[in-house]
Amino acid sequence: MKYAISFIFIFITLSSFNSCAGNTEKPHNKTYVQDQSILKIQRFDKDFHSYLANPTEEQYTILRTKYPNFLKAFGVVTVNLQDEELDNPVLFKQLMEPYFSNAALSKIYADALTLFSDLSTYELELTKANDLIKTYFRGKELPGLSIHVSGFKANTIVLDSIISVSTDKYLGKDYSGYKPFFESYQTIQMELKYIVRDFLKAWLMSEFRETNQRKDLLSEVIYQGKILYALNQLLPEWDESDILGYTEQQQEWCEEHAKDIWKMTIDHNYLFNSDSQVIQKYMEDAPYTAIISAESPGRVGLWLGLQIIKNYAKNTGHDLQSILLENNNQLLLKSAKYNP
Repeated sequence: MKYAISFIFIFITLSSFNSCAGNTEKPHNKTYVQDQSILKIQRFDKDFHSYLANPTEEQYTILRTKYPNFLKAFGVVTVNLQDEELDNPVLFKQLMEPYFSNAALSKIYADALTLFSDLSTYELELTKANDLIKTYFRGKELPGLSIHVSGFKANTIVLDSIISVSTDKYLGKDYSGYKPFFESYQTIQMELKYIVRDFLKAWLMSEFRETNQRKDLLSEVIYQGKILYALNQLLPEWDESDILGYTEQQQEWCEEHAKDIWKMTIDHNYLFNSDSQVIQKYMEDAPYTAIISAESPGRVGLWLGLQIIKNYAKNTGHDLQSILLENNNQLLLKSAKYNP
């Protein structure tokens, strides 16, 4: 298997990505009734917690039988599990027990189980999004879904057959257990609701990989803008600020200073700059985007990318899959005619 790390996601792929023909039909709103087939999220978090409470060889066998592929991925992410340790229940226990017996992690795990005791709201929202996926992307749908607790490791693990989100990263921005580990700007996106967005974001990023060979700011801005635009379509009831992981005030600042953001980006020739430090300042989470203003929110490059893609979609009328598959970034920028 190939392991690739992108942002807060761990992608573990078993086969290469295959694209398929798009669907230009615009999705219709549907009313979800009681007999609607609702997506179910597997409770690896509960099953693994049960194993930790009684780590016998029998419980290990049950866990490995139920999660034949995911258990290894989970082990790699949490304790750098090797094949020989996965195959040996004694070695598996010797690795897992010390890590998860940490007092702070034990409390976080218990709190995560309590806060996510009922997943029905998230399952319904993901079911609606999956219906839109089937319409926008003919022949595609979400794979199996699961949740786990990793101890603040990668938010999301993606395999061909399953996407799993680490619920300990979604316990609420004011959760007391975050204070020793995270700054306040980092916890804005740690609200419970964001597991829905991040399930979908992980799926989009695994299905529509960045293929552009030119590693400049424009490439990063456009790619992330596409993903955010797609999330807007799959979560039509969400505000743009929530899609971005911004507060309302941060969103308003960007809108009010759109002209300044664009002017500074163009005047300093940042858009086609390949300097990794410039790209990081635009794209990575931070208290503010230092290259723009100390008053700005972090990740202004993501906001900018979304605005460009929104303009492109409006000007061209292209369907969602065509937008995601367009890899000529300069043509896309030209067609967007973005100039606030």
